[in-house]
Amino acid sequence: MDIQGAFDTVLRNRLILRLRESARVRYQGIVTNSTPLQCGLPQGSPASPILFLLYTEPIYRLGNTRGRFGYADDSAILCVGDSLDETAAEASHHIRELISWGAANGISFDPEKTEVMHFSRTMPRTAPPVLHGEIEKSPDRAMRWLGVWLDSTLSFKTHVEKWTAKAQAVAFHLRRLTNTKHGPLPSAVRRAVRACVIPVLLYP
Repeated sequence: MDIQGAFDTVLRNRLILRLRESARVRYQGIVTNSTPLQCGLPQGSPASPILFLLYTEPIYRLGNTRGRFGYADDSAILCVGDSLDETAAEASHHIRELISWGAANGISFDPEKTEVMHFSRTMPRTAPPVLHGEIEKSPDRAMRWLGVWLDSTLSFKTHVEKWTAKAQAVAFHLRRLTNTKHGPLPSAVRRAVRACVIPVLLYP
């Protein structure tokens, strides 16, 4: 049987009721009473990532929306200016906005995982820090964003070095397999190189 209208028939209030969950705790053979959960999304549910993105979507409408980027639970702020002091001050301001929004919505941002990088064509004399709350975050020489290694001059030298080393490690393991007396056929090794080494070397 086919549901007519499908998406148009969903009652929002009842959908919210469907999302409500309860939980019990089992410890040393003792099980507590079922208690309604006041926050959180079920781990492993295909709907949880989508619901999380909907919940955190306002982050990308704070301040300069053209300088906001994100993927899952990682977000980035890009500030462009005439000096590093200017962009550092702007980034600190945007981070304060995020922290304030998070406090109002039950979300905290881990300062230990906050990374800072200044992009410049020339090597700056000073590298001003960016404030995450009361914590000063000094700029990194290289940082990884969604698998891509970035450096301050955007030369991507670090990216090439990192992924070349990984590809060489995979190739080394394949080479050890071919050194055995009854190793795989050369055609199988070529397929393994195409499938396991080349994609790593050319990432992303």
